[in-house]
Amino acid sequence: MNYSTAMEQINRGQIASIYLLYGEESYLIRELEHKLTVELLPPDERETGLAVFENEPSSEELVRLIESVPFFGSKNVILVRNAAMFRSRKASVQAESADAAEETADAGSERLITLFANMPDYTNVVFIGGDKIDKRKKIVKAIEKYGSVIELAPLKVKDVKPWVMAKLAEKNKKLTADAMEHLLNIVSIMPQVSLGFLAGELEKACLYTKTKTSITRDDLMAILSIVPEVSVFVMLEALSQKQVSRALQLLGEQLSTGELPFRLLALLARQVRHLWQAKLMAGQGFSQQDVANEFKVPLFIGEKLIRQSRAFSAEQLKAGILRLAAADRDLKTGKADGHVLEQFIIELCL
Repeated sequence: MNYSTAMEQINRGQIASIYLLYGEESYLIRELEHKLTVELLPPDERETGLAVFENEPSSEELVRLIESVPFFGSKNVILVRNAAMFRSRKASVQAESADAAEETADAGSERLITLFANMPDYTNVVFIGGDKIDKRKKIVKAIEKYGSVIELAPLKVKDVKPWVMAKLAEKNKKLTADAMEHLLNIVSIMPQVSLGFLAGELEKACLYTKTKTSITRDDLMAILSIVPEVSVFVMLEALSQKQVSRALQLLGEQLSTGELPFRLLALLARQVRHLWQAKLMAGQGFSQQDVANEFKVPLFIGEKLIRQSRAFSAEQLKAGILRLAAADRDLKTGKADGHVLEQFIIELCL
């Protein structure tokens, strides 16, 4: 199950007695953890009804807590962060067979598994399993059978729009069409979408626009102007139009704020590689939708990649990737500084 499905079920009042949350998107894990706590316990019961463990307690203690009848409210909610029981243990011998990969649960785990099948209606348990879990484990399979196992993976760019719209709707705000396009363009440059970053920037936008219900592109530009991805996006727009001075100005602004050349180089390299791939795909007859699907981005971003790639030959873009690789090596060995990026921008536009 994913985040959206889980939230829909919780909003309908379909709350499982046991949850196992895991994945790389810690922001979504925190959101779902908070949502469950709010839905299961009224404010006046949270102090006595919520038990939070930052590290996994013993199986015996968990069993005792699950079975304990609440004294001051209607529910016991047990939240276990950093739960290690769901993770893979390193094999002690290399020859361990696939059949033996699922370890035999100890007596405490067996007791938990039995209890999961007959959970008391006054107790809910939420486990946070970290980035990865071992789905072969008996205890994971038990939660899949009697509760909900939810993976919170980073959102793809194409899935960001509904998340942003829902987040702003909570504050009776919305983005104008051009503001949404601007935001998605910025997100498309990120190696991985950071919902924590997005949530923070949306909060700033809501405060900046005060009583206005619509957030415009100009509003976003005023708030996001110092974010590296924004400068790289605008820089690429300038490069595609051969506006060398503008591109150099944007690079200088980022370096002057203390942004590391390594990060700017990584963002540039990623985008130049995407331009090269888009150029090759377009030359082979692939459509704009094919390009968008390849990079898992909305159609308009696929269109923009093809349009920007037309300003360069395939040989220029390939040579640019090689120059950036050399620049990365020189930066790491101390042979170059931020000026190597200025040289790259000038050479790309020749």
